[in-house]
Amino acid sequence: MLSVLEANRVMLIGIGGGGDVVSAFVIGEMLKEYGIDYICGGVVWERFRRDPKPGPRSIEEIENAEVINECLAWMKGAKIGRLKPIVAEVAEIAGNAVGVDITKGVARLTRSIREFAREEDIEIIIGVDAGGDALARGSEKGLVSPLSDALMIAALSPLNSIVAVVGFGSDGELSRKEIEGYLSELAANGGLIGAILIDRKTASRIYPLVERIETEASRVPLLAALGYNGVYTIWDGYEIEVSILNALAFFIDAKKLYELNPMAKAVKGCNSIQEANEALHRIGIKTELDIELELASSGRE
Repeated sequence: MLSVLEANRVMLIGIGGGGDVVSAFVIGEMLKEYGIDYICGGVVWERFRRDPKPGPRSIEEIENAEVINECLAWMKGAKIGRLKPIVAEVAEIAGNAVGVDITKGVARLTRSIREFAREEDIEIIIGVDAGGDALARGSEKGLVSPLSDALMIAALSPLNSIVAVVGFGSDGELSRKEIEGYLSELAANGGLIGAILIDRKTASRIYPLVERIETEASRVPLLAALGYNGVYTIWDGYEIEVSILNALAFFIDAKKLYELNPMAKAVKGCNSIQEANEALHRIGIKTELDIELELASSGRE
C-alpha cells in the first residue's frame, strides 16, 4: 500500500466494464483523502439489458467522446445512440472520466495506457474489479464475465500497475470461500499488497451521487460500508450475503495476478476482442460475449 499512498497521481480503471467504473471512482475518492490526485475511467462495455449490441464498444462507436489515443477517450457528454454509458455517467460526477476500448487487443491497449500515463504524469495504474471475478481461474461454476478482466489484466501486467478487488463477492460470481482462497494464495506469493475499508463517511458522501447508476456490484460495497448486513438481491433475483466484509478493497500486484491467471495468459497475444474470445474458448471458457451473442440471437434480454 505504501507505493500507492506515496504516489502523487494515479489512474483507476474499472476493468470489467459495466459499473466497475463506479468502484474506480470510489477508490479514487478515498485516495484523494490522502492527497493523491486521480483520473478514473472504465472499460466501455454496457450490460446487454442496457446496450443490445453484443460486446464492448470501440471509441469509434461512441458519439461526443474526445479521443485521446487509439484505445482511450474522455467520456464527459458521450453517448451511444440514446444511451449514456456508465463511464459517461461517472464523468458527470467526477468532472470527467476515461473510456477504455478493449476491442483492439492487448498490445495496443497497453501502449495506449502507457502513453496516457506518461502524458498525464500518472505514476501508478490501478485496475479496479467490483466483486472479485478478476481473481478467477476459469473453473468456477459461478463465473460469467471473464473476458474483459482477462484482457485488462494482461494489458496492465507490463505496466507499473495494481489491481484493486472491491466488494468481496458483490457481483455474485465467486463465492467468499473462493475469494478467500485466491487472496491467501496471492499473499503466499507476495502478490497481496494491502487492503483498505470503504468507511461510512466516504460511503455517505458518495452513495447519493451514484445511487441511480445501474450497478449492483459497485453499489453493494457502499451499502456494506453504511452498515447493511444480510441478504441482498442483485441481478436476475440472485441473492448474496452482505456484511462489512463487502466494504473491503484488496490491492494486488498486477504482475503476480497475471502469473496466476490462465485466462489473462491465454489472451496476451490477441489483437482483437474476437481473437481473445476464441483464445478463451480453446481453454474451455465461456465468456460474457458468448452470453450476449446468445441473447441477441434469441431476441431475449
